[in-house]
Amino acid sequence: MSAFIRPVTHSVKFARSFSVSAARSDVNKVILIGRVGADPYTNEVGDRRVANYTLATSEVHSDKEGNLLKRTQWHRITYWQPKEWFSRVKKGDQVYVEGIIRYGEYTDKEGNSKTKTEIVQSSCKLLNPSRNKEETEE
Repeated sequence: MSAFIRPVTHSVKFARSFSVSAARSDVNKVILIGRVGADPYTNEVGDRRVANYTLATSEVHSDKEGNLLKRTQWHRITYWQPKEWFSRVKKGDQVYVEGIIRYGEYTDKEGNSKTKTEIVQSSCKLLNPSRNKEETEE
């Protein structure tokens, strides 16, 4: 019987699924699909343009009685150097947004310390405009 059993002579090498340098870096990435809450507004900051708008994302789940509950989260989006096509984005449009999350602190009028959360957008895709085709052509 020992003639049929051979010892295993190969060794198992573990392959890394990512580089050593990647293991040491952190990831700050946000992906959102939602509806634009209000028409984006653009400001000039020095020689740069920045667009700001809000994005609503919703999730639906049922409670113990089976009633559907909808929870909407609002996100502040900041888009540095917006492209020309971005001016077509209007309230109600569904967009796909990629970016990073950034926190900032400020003091309100009453002297209370507050934390502001915003998404700094790196890319955006208009999924389906809320306007019909005739309004878009005008």
